[in-house]
Formats: sequence, C-alpha cells, structure tokens
Amino acid sequence: MKQFGKKLLMAVAALGLTVTLAACGSSSASSSSSSSEATSSSQTTSSASAAVKKANKLISQGKYQAALNTLNKVDKDTSASKALKKDLKNYLAAKQNVKKQDYDSAATSLSTVKSSSSTMKSAYSKLRSQIASSSSSSVAASATSSSSSSTTTATTTASSSSSSQAAANSSVASATSEDVLSAFASQAGFNKEGYGIIPVSKNGNVYRFEVRQDNSDNTVANFVGIYDYNSVTKQISQVQ
Repeated sequence: MKQFGKKLLMAVAALGLTVTLAACGSSSASSSSSSSEATSSSQTTSSASAAVKKANKLISQGKYQAALNTLNKVDKDTSASKALKKDLKNYLAAKQNVKKQDYDSAATSLSTVKSSSSTMKSAYSKLRSQIASSSSSSVAASATSSSSSSTTTATTTASSSSSSQAAANSSVASATSEDVLSAFASQAGFNKEGYGIIPVSKNGNVYRFEVRQDNSDNTVANFVGIYDYNSVTKQISQVQ
C-alpha cells in the first residue's frame, strides 16, 4: 500500500511538472510573438518616419515630386506619412492647374493642409498667394479686353487697378496662416476634397474667405459663398 502511495505521488508530481513546463512554453511563445509584433511595428514606424523626414527636406528644397516619390516607397504608411502624401498630391495637382492658368481648379485642388508639416504649410501658403494674385489679374484682364469701346486712359486705369487688386489679394493670402485657414475650413465643413478657399481680406483677427467647390465632373468651380471668420472667438458668419 505504501509503495502504491509513493507511485501515485510521483505520478501527480510528474503531471504537475508537465503542466508547468507547457504553461511556460506557451507563455514564452506568446511573449516571443508579442515581441516580434512590437519589433515589426517599430520598424514600420521608423521607416515611415525616416521617409517623412527626408520628404520634408526635399519639400524645403522645392523638390515636391521627389518628396512624393520618397513617400510612395514606404511599404506601410503611418498617419503622418499618409497625410503628407495627400498634401503633396494636392499641391502638385494645384501647380499643374496654375500652369494651365485654371486658377479656380488650382484653388479647389489645393484644398487644405492635412499634415502637420511646417514645410508643406509654407509651400501651400506661397502657392495660395500666387493663385489669389493670378486669379485677380486674370479676371481683371478678361474684363478689360471684353470692353472694346474703352479708351486708352480707361484701359490703363483698369490695368493699374487690376495690378493693385492682385497685389492686395496676394498680400492677404500671405498674411493668412494655413493653420487659421484649416481651422475655418474644419469648423465650416469645407475641409473636404473639392473645396477651394481663397483669402479675401484680413482685419485684425477677422479673416474673410471666398469658398468655391468643384462640380460633379470637376469642370467648374462653383461659388459657394464669402465668409468672415474670427480666429479668436471661432465665430463664422456668411457675408454673401
């Protein structure tokens, strides 16, 4: 009987040891898997971060397509690389429309900055200023040329007024930070693709924006309205 008891105790001990070893093995495998996943995630983030850093340097040098190519090589995007990639695509599309002198489409292509990149915001601000200036000049030139009965003096006056307005619009656009514009767009619901926002005037903390939107086939930028936005109180009022 004593012999049987010893054998029973040995069997129980062996079973306990087996269960313990199995549990340790499972825990070790789980830990190894978690560690592997964490390493993979860290590598993905590191690769994307390096690409974003390189892209920002290229943007500061005016090499926008090269910056986009750099981001396109990233296997797995992070939110930062994805947002900067979108900004670059919009920027390049807007630049193409400026070359074609299609300033309405340029404004709607540019949209608003999605990333936190300071170099991208600076590029957006400069291009938005160019669009505002060129758009004003284009509209005034069309109006002047259509008035065939205008005298030389009247034409000269109109041309001078056109240049002044273009310079004013460019100045306002330059004085309007992308952060303010994005805050207005986000609050008003104009931060979606297809909306174009052009700074019109600035009086203290109150900014006036003209908003346009592409039609369904992207052939015409329809006028949406003119809005005043107080960057301090966050109040928005439609002027027109």
